[in-house]
Amino acid sequence: MLNKIRQKFQSEDRKRLLSNFLSLSVLRGVNYVFPLITLPYLVRILGPEKFGLVAFAQSFIQYFNILTDYGFNLSATREISIYRDNKEKVSEVFSSVMVIKFGLLVLSFIIMTIIVLSFEKFRREWLIYYSAFGIVIGQTLFPVWFFQGMERMKYITILNVVAKVVFTVCIFIFIRKMADYLYVPLINSMGF
Repeated sequence: MLNKIRQKFQSEDRKRLLSNFLSLSVLRGVNYVFPLITLPYLVRILGPEKFGLVAFAQSFIQYFNILTDYGFNLSATREISIYRDNKEKVSEVFSSVMVIKFGLLVLSFIIMTIIVLSFEKFRREWLIYYSAFGIVIGQTLFPVWFFQGMERMKYITILNVVAKVVFTVCIFIFIRKMADYLYVPLINSMGF
């Protein structure tokens, strides 16, 4: 009887591990393939100057992603993983992390606004930075750490793959000339 229980748990653990491994592999593959499809197209359509501006704006926004993450992808994942069977504790951790992330999101927006309004180069292209800030909002609201802690990677993979496909299709539909460079961070933000 005890052997049957062990085998059942080992088999379920293996299935979960295999499912999570495959999900992460697909996610990594998609994260590498889709940029290889869109990057040459965007460089050709936008030209080096506007493409560089879009890339700079997205890189600039990544600092705010780091601030709002604040290590929760490690610490909160661990906490959720430890207490995954205790709904009250999971709810407490989830709520606490989301409140803190929202506070950091507001702080990030204030800091970005101060920077954008303080420097002429940023102020000239203010719309691109605010459009790209949607990435930070999306990253803050989507609890990747929660799904990782609950070991439900297939949900993250499905949502990310769908978002990347939509983003890639939208790039080819809406970005037709250099003046469309403002739409790139907006479309990217909607993907997050």
